[in-house]
Amino acid sequence: MKNFLALSLLILIVSCNSKEEKRTETAEAKKPYWQAQNANTTAGFRGLSAVSDQVAWASGSEGTVIRTVDGGQTWEDVSVPDTDTLQYRDIEAFDANTAIVLSAGLPAVIYKTTDGGQSWEQKYFSMAEGTFYDAMDFWNEQEGIAFGDAINGRLLVLKTKDGGETWEELPFEQRPQALDGQGGFAASGTVMRTVGESQAYIGLGGNEASIFYSFDKGETWAKTVTPLQSGQPTEGIFSIDFKNEKEGLIVGGDYRGDSLTKINAAYTTDGGRNWFPVMAGMKPNGYRSGVANWKNYVFAVGRESCDYYKEGDKAYTPMEGQYYAVDVSRDGEAVWASGPRGAVAKLGFK
Repeated sequence: MKNFLALSLLILIVSCNSKEEKRTETAEAKKPYWQAQNANTTAGFRGLSAVSDQVAWASGSEGTVIRTVDGGQTWEDVSVPDTDTLQYRDIEAFDANTAIVLSAGLPAVIYKTTDGGQSWEQKYFSMAEGTFYDAMDFWNEQEGIAFGDAINGRLLVLKTKDGGETWEELPFEQRPQALDGQGGFAASGTVMRTVGESQAYIGLGGNEASIFYSFDKGETWAKTVTPLQSGQPTEGIFSIDFKNEKEGLIVGGDYRGDSLTKINAAYTTDGGRNWFPVMAGMKPNGYRSGVANWKNYVFAVGRESCDYYKEGDKAYTPMEGQYYAVDVSRDGEAVWASGPRGAVAKLGFK
């Protein structure tokens, strides 16, 4: 009887192990893809902020802001009233009810909602000649930063310490000094990134593809030149993302098209002080306006093509879809994308 019980137990263990191995093999065999969704609009969405697997916000052309709270099954138009002439190139969402949008061009405005977009309050306004904001990011729910192209040789930098209720411009002498013919790209809201408790990064293009970095929440800045292609107004850094406080990746190229993009990715292992080109066989396959690290994947998106890299792979793998922006949710459980002509999607596996 004892031998029979021991044999039965052994068979059960082997069977369970076999099922677990099959499940693991099946999961590993699945490949990521973009689950395209219907936003019922033709607006282009360069601003994207994911909160969770269920909640995400996007912002873009014609003053359009949309939100989903059911995983993308439905998207609700929650646009700021009477701002259909504005381009909301970036958005930061904290939950299903709270979000902040930033416009590019004039007037330069920041609006905030705390009721899911049912109402909005203006928190910043400027008509100063030459003002053009590119992106913003937050270290936490209270402290955030935004930047814009240079006026009189220095980048515009805005900071908030109260959740976007008020914004203060960094004094002129403290702002990063840009070169003539150099600026940011308001292509995905990710050419500025905050990292950890106090790090901040700004990527530029044009005459030089350089990174400005700060380790004290944007009070002081240092600069390093990256190997991404530059020299033309359409070339440079378009997106920044960090895996941790030391390891980061930048992508970009020439926004005129994939075929004109040669050097489109570089990495850092020292918190952004130095950047090195990604090997030719290990870079994305074209112009990329957005990049995101998620678990053991890197997702890179562009208006002509997208791809992903999985740790251990020898090259990026193409993905269907054309998107401007990609974002990992605040809880780290989901990845979303947004793009031209109302394109929105959530990452899936099949």
